[in-house]
Amino acid sequence: MPIFRILFIVFIGQTSFGQINFFKLYSDNGDDYGEGIVELEDSSYVVTGSSSSFFGDGSEAFLLKIDSVGNYLWSNHYGGLETDVGRRVLYQQNVGFFIAGHTNSFGNGDYDFYLVKTDVDGNMEWQKTYGNYGWERMHDASITADSGVLMVGESSSTFNDNTDMYIVRTDKNGDTLWTKQLGTDFDDNLTSIHQLDDSTYYLAGSLYVADSSRIKGCVMKIHENGTVYWTRTYGYKGNTFIKDIHVINSEIAGVGCTDKNNDTLLFEFYFRLDLDGNVIRERYSGSSGERMAIAISPYETPNKYYIGYSLDDIWSYAGANDIAIARFSDTLYWEITAASIAHYEPDFLNQLIPTSDGGVIGIGGTNSANLGYHHVCVVKIGPNDAYPYCLAPHTLEQLVNIEETSDLVGITIYPNPANDLLVIQSDNASNLEINILNSIGQPVLKEKIVGSFNTIDVSTLPRGLYFISILLDGQVGVKKLVLE
Repeated sequence: MPIFRILFIVFIGQTSFGQINFFKLYSDNGDDYGEGIVELEDSSYVVTGSSSSFFGDGSEAFLLKIDSVGNYLWSNHYGGLETDVGRRVLYQQNVGFFIAGHTNSFGNGDYDFYLVKTDVDGNMEWQKTYGNYGWERMHDASITADSGVLMVGESSSTFNDNTDMYIVRTDKNGDTLWTKQLGTDFDDNLTSIHQLDDSTYYLAGSLYVADSSRIKGCVMKIHENGTVYWTRTYGYKGNTFIKDIHVINSEIAGVGCTDKNNDTLLFEFYFRLDLDGNVIRERYSGSSGERMAIAISPYETPNKYYIGYSLDDIWSYAGANDIAIARFSDTLYWEITAASIAHYEPDFLNQLIPTSDGGVIGIGGTNSANLGYHHVCVVKIGPNDAYPYCLAPHTLEQLVNIEETSDLVGITIYPNPANDLLVIQSDNASNLEINILNSIGQPVLKEKIVGSFNTIDVSTLPRGLYFISILLDGQVGVKKLVLE
């Protein structure tokens, strides 16, 4: 698929006494979500997710690189004609990036695990899928010591169509070393993975426990060769689901949610375990509405945590699902809210990771007022509680690269520069879809034309630089256009 670029960088950053914090949205004309993020050696970041803003059909996985204060550097997209999702981006110096997610554009039908390898500039080197006849969805991944990838999620390739835990281990070339499908006759899955050392990992998710007739939170210790050392379950009130774990101060800290035997609401669930899986502390929390703890990351000083959670209760905006990132004590009690993402549509937080300066950075999606669709959302909290300003109004940063491509055969556009009318001439009289984009890739005019000779009125557009995207028989061409 073509790659589109424009060298256009907007510098907007927030600092507090030299401590970097910011809140930024990235989008163009589509529905865009951020799913995973990684920090590089120079304190820049690379984001992955799913976007319908890039040229082509369906939603594609993407990489977006931003600098240390959130300014756009480059982006690229990957996938096919259907839906492709990058859930996690993994990085290794001098190796490049792995995008781990799922797709229904390729593979064995329905969704399969999806792994893309790129170089350090985001140029794709290979892509592969992993799965059976059902739906395989990838939720988390980790790079291994030998530059392979360990992916965890769920599979509905079962006799009764319920989901099992699904694990795939690849080598550095994406070739499968082993897979595991584990579970019961009910729904089980894995949602999180955290590396302990070069050969050992903790996996977390949910597992049905027959003795209690309930779904319990589950933590598993596993060797990189697939040997399972132990599996333990947690949660004593109702069904319990673990969303994220992190090894912090030689403990396993984790978060999730529970229904506490309530059929209509979910409540926050927090826990601390020793490295053998024994409970140090378990805690439930909630309010009049629904709340779920989603992600956990270490705070800059020991025995505290940043926890991201969603809330749909009296504290949320207009009854929608909002996101908060707060500092918690070692007893797993709230201390102070660091960032709130609260807009008129549901907001999402998909990953929260520590940063090299002692802060944290989160990735998700939101709908900001008057901007439409969903946007990739990045929130950076600086050290010493340097919190970003997250309230509207917001400015959208670009997500899509645009650059001129080679002309489509048989298509002529003139005059250029143009003033009032733009002529589109087609030698083969095919149906054409024309998009005129402004200098940061946002659509300002769209036309579908038929025939060999057509004119488009551009007199109402402000004078300046534009790009014309022409879709012809599944091919896309881009031309620079100047209005004067």
